[in-house]
Amino acid sequence: MVKKLLLIPVMVFLFIHSTNAQDISGSWSWNSTEGNNMFTVELIQASEDNYRGNHCSVYLQGDRIDCNDTRDDFTIVLIRKAENIFQGSIRSGYSYAVGNVQLQYLPNEDTMLFSLKSAPKGEYYMPLEARMQRN
Repeated sequence: MVKKLLLIPVMVFLFIHSTNAQDISGSWSWNSTEGNNMFTVELIQASEDNYRGNHCSVYLQGDRIDCNDTRDDFTIVLIRKAENIFQGSIRSGYSYAVGNVQLQYLPNEDTMLFSLKSAPKGEYYMPLEARMQRN
């Protein structure tokens, strides 16, 4: 009986911990306040701490499009660095240059903060920072 009672707090801790470390897989989007630019990210979980995905940006009311032109590879590669913090790379579909990104998942809001830590060399179209909503 004592063993069963000791198991209850452990199970509660594991449940609370697992609900806080949410999966970021899925579709995320951001639209600029003036409505001229949009940015979407699609992510899949490749392993416990690794995510892969693609992005698509439409800027200047559609005059500049920065998207993956092939589905054979990913434009985003992420590794979980801490709880709800993911860092990695993003490859521009416009210039094919690579930059570094950080994504921070905010589980209480079910939103994600996108931050372009180092921009791709050359021309690219994506936000420096964005608060993304899950679709």
